[in-house]
Amino acid sequence: MSVSLLVLKSGEEIIADAKELVLEEKVVGFELTQPQVLSLSRASTLAEEADKVSVNFSKWQIYSEDTVYRIPADWVVTLCTPLETLKQSYEAKVNERPVSTLSE
Repeated sequence: MSVSLLVLKSGEEIIADAKELVLEEKVVGFELTQPQVLSLSRASTLAEEADKVSVNFSKWQIYSEDTVYRIPADWVVTLCTPLETLKQSYEAKVNERPVSTLSE
């Protein structure tokens, strides 16, 4: 699995197993398996100096039973490698294990 973070033109931040779709030696799109939308929750108290950050995962296409999607390359603004802790949380989510939270 090649877990990647993607920012789409729509502004959505997605984490998924991403594979390049190549045609005539040019990347024309990406195949996303188990894509999840990322959202952050911040919490801080007066007793804590640092903010706590929780990452929430939600299914990208909630009205579909599909788990694999193909998107055109021109819809991807950025593709990068996630933090190891985020990758582990994503893998736990898609493998139905308890998901831990991230801290800053």
